[in-house]
Amino acid sequence: RRRCPAWFEVCAGAAEMTTHAWFAAFVVVNILDAALTLYALKLGGSEGNPLLGALMRRVHPALVLAATKGAYIVLVGAWLPAVAPWLPWMTAFFVAVCAWNAVQIGKLKKTTPG
Repeated sequence: RRRCPAWFEVCAGAAEMTTHAWFAAFVVVNILDAALTLYALKLGGSEGNPLLGALMRRVHPALVLAATKGAYIVLVGAWLPAVAPWLPWMTAFFVAVCAWNAVQIGKLKKTTPG
């Protein structure tokens, strides 16, 4: 009997997650995105979203991220039944954003003194 590759088993396990588990993962990756963004900004990076970047030039970045992430999480939670089919994809998008942030932080750390 042939076994599935490890990555396939992980994907199969993801398909069995409940809507609430996906929502919890969505919340976690959004908080991680905010933390990584703030760290990248501290290292001299810039916000990739032009609207948030413009707002961050007027208001403290932590406040902008808390407000936008908080609103986003509350709205997704309020419309959870409607967005449930999209939640894995929405979560995956922010996982990719976090990965991008991590790569950018690595580049900034190489070029930032101290």
